[in-house]
Amino acid sequence: MKENNSHSSGGPGEQTPKKLLENPFVGSLVVPIAIVLVGALIIFGVTKMLNSERNYRDLVQELQSKTFGNKWIAAYELSKKIATSQIPAEDIPYVVKVLGETYQESQQDPRTRDFAIVALGVLKSEVGLPFIYTALNDVEANVRYHAIVALANMPKEMSIDWTKVLPFLKNDDPGMKQVAILALSTHKVAQAAPEILGLLTDSNHLVKYTAATGLINFQSPEAVEVLKEILALREPEVANKTNSVGLDGQQVANLKIAVLGALQTNDWKVLNDSLEKFSEAEQNQQIALRMKEALNKLKN
Repeated sequence: MKENNSHSSGGPGEQTPKKLLENPFVGSLVVPIAIVLVGALIIFGVTKMLNSERNYRDLVQELQSKTFGNKWIAAYELSKKIATSQIPAEDIPYVVKVLGETYQESQQDPRTRDFAIVALGVLKSEVGLPFIYTALNDVEANVRYHAIVALANMPKEMSIDWTKVLPFLKNDDPGMKQVAILALSTHKVAQAAPEILGLLTDSNHLVKYTAATGLINFQSPEAVEVLKEILALREPEVANKTNSVGLDGQQVANLKIAVLGALQTNDWKVLNDSLEKFSEAEQNQQIALRMKEALNKLKN
């Protein structure tokens, strides 16, 4: 499938990966990815199809069935049960095995492969890593995208082969670059820092701004000017329009929230002298309040 820069609503039949900062469910890059994924899946319009009393064992049996047709529905519903901790810890290796086998056996069904990888990411089990690594080379962009998200969602202490993700920083699709930046910077992969630094001059503003936000995790001084540029962005004055760099109001707000959250998480005080000035100039009163709150926390 050809990758491109077009927007996607992320529905089951659509294959272009969503761009992180264009996702209405992503209020901040530091929002737990599992929550973002489960929330985003709801927009697929299949919720009413999935209301049932089936437990996770029933869903696993459906995934194993040679005759059950809509395995992607079972994989989707299973991911919801995983996200709400409805699977006992002792059963997780078995569920991972079934999901991995489902992925491998669904070569003609990209939706099932996609949901299987999403579910493996939510499980956060090291046993699932080989399947996720395989999915990084899937023919479908959505599956590759969610494989990177799955790795980003893994515990920090888990040993992950990040060399498999590094090439995505040079991907032609801005969305792939963004998710790779997020995964590598969240896990503070040192070897990724120089390449992410190079993306501070990317022609795509969302990639550039995601790189700057990710570099907060490395406390890279080279990102400071771009971070100031983000905090100084003005939202478009007319609804459903974009500003001078092509971003709509929600994107601008998400970017600023992401920066403020990352600064606090890393206790990086580099913008303390500027935050008060930005808060006074900020048009969005909610963002202005967040700036002041962030500054107060960073001062203490």
